[in-house]
Amino acid sequence: MNKIFQLAFLLMSTTVFAQVPTVYNPVTGKTWMDRNLGATQVATSITDVDSYGDLYQWGRDTDGHQLRTSNTTAVASATNAPNHPDFILASLDWLVTSDDNLWQGVDGINNPCPLGFRLPTEAEVESERLSWSSNDAAGAFASPLKLSIGGARSRMSGAIGNVGTFVGYRTSTLNGSQTRLLGISLSTSFMGNRERADGNCIRCIQDENSAHLPELNLERSLIKIVDVLGRESELKHNIPQFYIYDDGSVEKKMIVE
Repeated sequence: MNKIFQLAFLLMSTTVFAQVPTVYNPVTGKTWMDRNLGATQVATSITDVDSYGDLYQWGRDTDGHQLRTSNTTAVASATNAPNHPDFILASLDWLVTSDDNLWQGVDGINNPCPLGFRLPTEAEVESERLSWSSNDAAGAFASPLKLSIGGARSRMSGAIGNVGTFVGYRTSTLNGSQTRLLGISLSTSFMGNRERADGNCIRCIQDENSAHLPELNLERSLIKIVDVLGRESELKHNIPQFYIYDDGSVEKKMIVE
């Protein structure tokens, strides 16, 4: 009896990415989430409340602190996982000892973005800013990313201010004890420094070199098999075919007999 070896590898997974709506900027060649992290919709205006999303302290995971209604505490954390949902008030950092390893890349510690996404670098955000039609909130909203201006949260008081007039978008880039951030107001935009304890918006970027595979879905069903030209086909041996499932995932397989 011949042994059948199934050589399966991922071609593209919409299990990972189709569940995360994206937008592409042809000028920069980058793909981003189409909304802020925590937002319920793409911005319809620069002051669309449902597009503002959450406010993250730099380096923290999605643990509840990012919610605009979260409670506050003045007790700094000794670890990078505070194990509570409170926004930590501090003059500089929410950590007792700063950790520069947080948020560095798609596999970075505490990466709050969906699988296959990460915090953008300063250079990536700056490229987007330079592609806008105008260097202000209007230009940010007119861009493919449709950025809105949802304010920021104070590291000192926990109050959320400047909603509708200013916003800060986090990057993974550090500048000494501070972090780099895209600031947008009604009249201008700029790359600046921000303390780690402040609360700011996040727009995640798709990682081009991500090797992550989709989560295994044992309940998915095969819809059809197609050949390399996209034509529906029966199962065939010794040639590559694409298996399309009802959860949106696609696998490239070759059954060697």
